[in-house]
Amino acid sequence: MNDRWTPVVDDLRERFAADTDVVEVEAYLSLQGYDRRQIGEILSLLYSDTAPPRGSGGAVMSRNGPLRVQGPHERGRFTAEAWGYLVKLGGSGAVNLNDFEQLVERALVHIDGRISLADIRGIAEDVGVDDGAMDGERSQVH
Repeated sequence: MNDRWTPVVDDLRERFAADTDVVEVEAYLSLQGYDRRQIGEILSLLYSDTAPPRGSGGAVMSRNGPLRVQGPHERGRFTAEAWGYLVKLGGSGAVNLNDFEQLVERALVHIDGRISLADIRGIAEDVGVDDGAMDGERSQVH
């Protein structure tokens, strides 16, 4: 565990039950003055032992990068279709890992409630992501 967040995670484990809704914990951390990035790190550490990722449905494999799995703070926000679209963008090479993270962050910051497929497509279009290359125009080397 990251030593920086150890006291915070220990406090949260004492303060909240293991089955507490992530939104409640996120709201508490926000009131404590933590920003979205910090909250994401803390929640990932807090739920790493108690809430493993659900299958591989939340994973993204960049062509030359690491495996990307939804954090606890993202699981309840994205619809399956929206996350699937992001996975498809990342897997096709239409976006690199940095662009992928920026799309996720923009969606989390600018959209209240559940993030739909239409929301993600709109954000991707606004930032200039061309998803036309996902339909097989791009050659793949096996």
